[in-house]
Amino acid sequence: MDSEPVETCMFFVDDSNIWIEAQKFAALGNRHMPKLKDSDVDPRLRIDIGKLIATLCKGREQGPSFLYGSRPPPNDSVWKAFENKFRFKTKIYNRNLHNKEKEVDNSMATDLVTEAAELRIRAEYNTTFKQKKKKMIFVVITGDRDMLPPVRRVLESDIRVELWGWRKGIAKEYYTESSGLLSVNHLDSEFHKIFFTNFHSTRRVNKAQPVDPARAIVLCGFDEPNGESLDEFSIAKELIQWRHLFFIVPSTSKSEILVEFPNVSNIESMISKSRQLFKGILTVVSWPEYSQRFNKRVPDVVQKKNMYAPLMESHSHHSTYDPGQAACEVAKGKPEPSSNADLKDGHGAKEEEQGLHDPDDNQGWETVTRSDPGKDHRRALRQRQQCPSSVRCRKRGECAYRHSKEERDMFQDNPNQDFSLWKTKRCNKVSCNRGRKCAFAHTPEEGWCLFCKHGGHCTDECRYN
Repeated sequence: MDSEPVETCMFFVDDSNIWIEAQKFAALGNRHMPKLKDSDVDPRLRIDIGKLIATLCKGREQGPSFLYGSRPPPNDSVWKAFENKFRFKTKIYNRNLHNKEKEVDNSMATDLVTEAAELRIRAEYNTTFKQKKKKMIFVVITGDRDMLPPVRRVLESDIRVELWGWRKGIAKEYYTESSGLLSVNHLDSEFHKIFFTNFHSTRRVNKAQPVDPARAIVLCGFDEPNGESLDEFSIAKELIQWRHLFFIVPSTSKSEILVEFPNVSNIESMISKSRQLFKGILTVVSWPEYSQRFNKRVPDVVQKKNMYAPLMESHSHHSTYDPGQAACEVAKGKPEPSSNADLKDGHGAKEEEQGLHDPDDNQGWETVTRSDPGKDHRRALRQRQQCPSSVRCRKRGECAYRHSKEERDMFQDNPNQDFSLWKTKRCNKVSCNRGRKCAFAHTPEEGWCLFCKHGGHCTDECRYN
């Protein structure tokens, strides 16, 4: 007699949804890492695939599984691990000329509907598949609203769906879905089990330009008695307190390591702080000083295997500065450039006079760059998008996003109203004549939850509260 089937999880994973939102979540700070000051994403984030599967399976069996995303670098090992070790069928698509994902959502939606339909049809004519369908759970890792129609088709086939995503990345429509077969879960609460940080640089090391010399420092003296107590982990533990994005590039000599700060403009400030931090233990020098002292044009670095390349563009600026040439100029008595702005146009000394330094940063670390094409591009995109906070915008419409005429009129007509609490509680009046202008919700559709940041219910009605 055949044994009764065990509960089985069929995974459908939107790779971009995991990584882009995870990098944003990590940059905002958590119990392991402080919030970053100079980046809204943390590309050092890594995933423990085994723990991801084990955490979401919860002791159940893993069934056929699918991973969707854009084509990764040739030496990326994460996709290979999904495919070879964890039995995922990977579906990879090329990005378009504008670096936008194409075909990923459609492919995932097609597989959701196809797998559900096949299981439903077979269950109608076969008792074994009927039991299998009863024990099957579709684990869908996404938050995109585009996936809602195929998810509904799965639910219509009487198959359970566990939706996993980041709290801020899950469309509010999933919370208002009435089917009892759908459960919405947050990866935020499982972050410490699944993800970790790797401070090694993941980009391919190029002998012609292994690091950006205008944004790198060299820590020397690991072979000295005082330096033996320090390793890469202890170095990283100290540097993360500064809340700047950094990468560690080890040296083959094991006597020094390079630390690259891709988003820091004033590297001299970082050198000064590092010298205070490691005083009496390590010697901290700039790359031009290091290259002059040891007569090296480029550092001898170790190429680390790429564990995962970030999906989003880096915010760093690339320098055309030649470290060998700078070393020669220092030797000839010419002043050594002290920041990336000096390296590019020689006007770095004028930046403070022009008010480019951050007045709130009493240590003078950060500068506001003259031009940031990436930032300008993101600003232009926001101006064409509706504000996600809608009428609850804390900036009362003075933000980078678009607001409807109705919202702008509300801000103008109610200058003293705190719109951050708009429609978060039910109206207690039996007959309210203010209609949509009332600050309280009259129907569930008008409600907004401060806890899960989605509509369809008020804060005190949230099932996750």
